[in-house]
Amino acid sequence: MAQDEVALEQLKTFSGLIHRHPLFINDELDVAGYHLSFYDLEGQKLKDDSPVPDFVQSLPNIVLDINHSSSALLSIPESWHHALLDLPKIYASLTLDMNTQQPPPAYHRAINYANRLHNSMNGHQYKTLLIDLAQENLQQLTDQEIQAWRAHYDVLCAINVNNIEQYHYCKAHHLDLLEGDFYTKPDQSTGHELTPSTQTLMSLLVRLQDADVEAEDLTEIINQDITLSYKLLRLINSAFFGLPKKVESTKQAIVMLGLNKIKTWASLLCLSGIDDKPNELRHVAMFRGRMCELLAKYYKGHSDMFFTVGLLSVLDAMLDKPLVDIVDPLPLTAELKTALIDKQGPAGRALADTLSYEQADWETISTSPVPREILVKTYLESIQWAKQLTIQLQD
Repeated sequence: MAQDEVALEQLKTFSGLIHRHPLFINDELDVAGYHLSFYDLEGQKLKDDSPVPDFVQSLPNIVLDINHSSSALLSIPESWHHALLDLPKIYASLTLDMNTQQPPPAYHRAINYANRLHNSMNGHQYKTLLIDLAQENLQQLTDQEIQAWRAHYDVLCAINVNNIEQYHYCKAHHLDLLEGDFYTKPDQSTGHELTPSTQTLMSLLVRLQDADVEAEDLTEIINQDITLSYKLLRLINSAFFGLPKKVESTKQAIVMLGLNKIKTWASLLCLSGIDDKPNELRHVAMFRGRMCELLAKYYKGHSDMFFTVGLLSVLDAMLDKPLVDIVDPLPLTAELKTALIDKQGPAGRALADTLSYEQADWETISTSPVPREILVKTYLESIQWAKQLTIQLQD
């Protein structure tokens, strides 16, 4: 078993909910690290004297194995902090969210601390200030306040940046790190025009969605784009698929994997080729596709169609348009359109579960017919799968 698979199995032993959010560098929207949070099965904060799970000893290595970055902000109980501080070597760069706690007197060169706005605990031990926009009125935050914070902290990190207006505010005020769902929302304020390359990829994506396309037609569609056909064959022949023999042509790939599978993988490659959006949005497309696919067996649906629903659910953020305006003209089945737009039908409910977990909407998650223990394991497997696929696409 590979090391990253071992890490995944360790995390699966946790008896609560686990959530991960990227931390974006403000200007570039590159990912500086990830925020990992742990909750009980009801989505509530764990008690500070919670028992320390065995995997906490390996948590720094888990961070390295499941993330695209070696840096992580951790929201964990105080009891886990002490277990981490006792580790002799940590190769990840960890920041502990102290919430209302005082940093311990112990020191570890790989561990820093984050304070929260309005936390009465103050001191030079804190490197990062977490500004929770779910609790702050943006209109009341002044430049003077932000300047004062900068005098005491190396990093100002806004969390719960969950809409485009909040994103533009944080960007204008040069906050260092941003965490939230804003990047998965369409930004219609910028008059965003599609680049010629994106227009070409979207045209290709539309043609791939034709429900009536035959194998010969699909072969021709893919082969007309040399880059797509090359990437498709390279991916199919990679260790990710582990096929017993090399696939030499698109036609052979369709024979071996089936029409729907090739349509799905070609569609994913089209989305991965859109380069004017954060890389993390492409990771989200892969993650959503995989989680919907894994949930298909619980909703008794066709896994290929469920994967496509998850994959295409990012089109609004990719193209900065309402999803209904994008999906309506596409040659999709009525079932697929209903799933994407209304979150109805088996695939739509799987997408709703995926989005609710992605957004840490634990109240909505509690209404899902899929047990929460299954959802968290499916979530972790989908994150790991998307990372492994990303590595293959980058080679």
